[in-house]
Amino acid sequence: GADLLGAPAGLAAAALLATTPALFTHARVARPDVLLVLLLSLALGRAFRWWRDGERRDATAALVWLGAATFAKGPVAPVLFALTLGAFLAWQGELRRLPRLVTAPGLAAFAVLGLGWYAAALAGWGREFVHAHLVGRYLRNLAGGLAAGGAYSPKPLAYHLLFYAKHLPAIALPWTPFAVLALWQAWRTGGFRDPRLRFLVCWAAAPVVAFTPAEWKLRYYLLPSLPALALVMAPAVLRLAAEPAGRLSSRGLAALAAGAAGLVALAVAARSLPLSPSDRSTLDALAGIAPAGPSAAIAGIGFVAGLLLVALAWRAWAPLLALVATATILWMAVAQPALEVAISQRDSLKSFARTVAARYPPPAQLAFWGDTIRAVAVYVGRPMPTFRRREDLAPGLALVASEPAVRDLLGAGVVGFPMLSAEGRLGNVARGRVVLLEIATGRDLD
Repeated sequence: GADLLGAPAGLAAAALLATTPALFTHARVARPDVLLVLLLSLALGRAFRWWRDGERRDATAALVWLGAATFAKGPVAPVLFALTLGAFLAWQGELRRLPRLVTAPGLAAFAVLGLGWYAAALAGWGREFVHAHLVGRYLRNLAGGLAAGGAYSPKPLAYHLLFYAKHLPAIALPWTPFAVLALWQAWRTGGFRDPRLRFLVCWAAAPVVAFTPAEWKLRYYLLPSLPALALVMAPAVLRLAAEPAGRLSSRGLAALAAGAAGLVALAVAARSLPLSPSDRSTLDALAGIAPAGPSAAIAGIGFVAGLLLVALAWRAWAPLLALVATATILWMAVAQPALEVAISQRDSLKSFARTVAARYPPPAQLAFWGDTIRAVAVYVGRPMPTFRRREDLAPGLALVASEPAVRDLLGAGVVGFPMLSAEGRLGNVARGRVVLLEIATGRDLD
C-alpha cells in the first residue's frame, strides 16, 4: 500500500483492514484463506510494480509469491491473479505486455511452489486424488450437479448472478460507506483515469467474477477483495479526517434524516426480511448472548447510532472514524469471540458423536452414508468408512447421515430404524439434522 499510494495511505489502509471483522474472524482460525489474501496481495503488488517500472525482478517476485499463494489455497490464486492483471492490462490497452511477465526463474519457482504438492499427491494417490480432490472438490464446486449429469443447481439464476455482488458490501463492513464515497468521488473527478485506481478496482472485482459461475457459494471467498477495497478507501478517509468540523447544510441534514428514518424502518422490518438460514441463526445467537437480553442490545445499538448521527450532522469526520474504529475493535475483542463460542456450543455434534460411539462400541459396524460428516467423525474415536452404494449396506450396520440422505435411503426401499438424531453444523456453513440409522436384520423384519 505504501508503495502504491504513499506511506500515510498505506498505514491508513492497514488500519482499515485490521478493523474489518470479516477478515479478523477468519484470521483467528486455522484456515488458509487469510494466508491466501496475504500472499496474493504480495503477488499483485509486485505485478503492479512490474507494470509501472518494467523490472524483470518484480515479475519474478510476483510469480514466486503467486506460487506460494497457490501452495496455500490451490488454483484459485492464479485465477484471481490472472483476472486482476488481465482486466487491468485490457483497461489500459496493454494486453500485449502480459507475456513479458513470465520469466524463467519466476516460472520455475511457480512450478515448484504451486504445482509441486499436486505432483506429489498425484504420484502418491493417483486416481483417488483426481476423483476426490480435482473432480470431487474443484469440478463439483464449479459445475454443481452438471458434474454428475444433473441440473446445475436447484437455486434460481438470479441467486447465482447476484450473490457475490450483494455480499461484497457486507463483507467490507463497517467501512463500506467510505468505499462507496471514494468510488463516487473518483467518478466525479475523473479518478478512474488513474492506473492505480483501475488496478485496485480490477483486484476488488476479481473474486466476484471468478466465483460467480461456481454452484457452491460462500461469502468468505470474497476475502481477497478486502486489501484492494482498503487501499481504495484510504486516501478518502485521510482527506475526511483532515477536514475541519462544520454543520451540514439544510439539504444535507434532510438527507441525513431521511437516511436515519430508512435505517429505523429497516431495523423494524428485520424480522421479516428474507435472510438466509445462516444469517437468521447468527442473529438468534447474537440475541442470546446480549448481557441483558435483546432489549439491552437494541438500546446499545441505538446509542451508538445516535452518536454517529451527531458526528455526521456536524461533519466531525475524525471523531466519527475514531468512534467506528473503537466500536469495531470492541466487537472483535469481546462480542465476536463470545458469539463464536455460543454458536459453536449450539451447533456442536460432539455429544451426538460420543453417544453413537458408546452405543456401538467396536467391533460393531459404524459408517457414514452419502457424505462424511467431519463434525461427527472427529469425536467418534475410531475410523468410519463412507458408503455410497446400497450393496455395501449389511444388516445390523449403523449409519450416520444427514436427514435428507436418510430420507432418500428409506425411500429407495432400504429398511432401517432411526435410533438417534441431533441438529448442528454439518459442514463449513450448512446446519441441519443428522440421524443415526440401523439397517434392519432378518430377525427385525420377522
